Amino acid sequence: MQTRIRLAAPLLFTLLVLASSRALNHMDQPLALLLIVPGYVVQAWLFEAHRALGGTGYVVTMVGVSALVWTLILLGLWAVTAKVSRRLSQPRRAS
Repeated sequence: MQTRIRLAAPLLFTLLVLASSRALNHMDQPLALLLIVPGYVVQAWLFEAHRALGGTGYVVTMVGVSALVWTLILLGLWAVTAKVSRRLSQPRRAS
């Protein structure tokens, strides 16, 4: 399982970076907005704290944070699912 996560994490992150960069230009669609929301929240917080980045920094923040958050969520769900399925597949002991 450890090896699979080591291979899956960078691939999943790269895929989500590409998807988030596409979603940034299509925020009028609900699915794209859902994908970009974590980066949008961080950028809004930076704006309120007067530390917001403009131009390329804005794009990197929105895309990077969104991809990182969704990668962690999906890897967490994957780990929990693997643990539950492994536990369910074990033979039960007779009491």
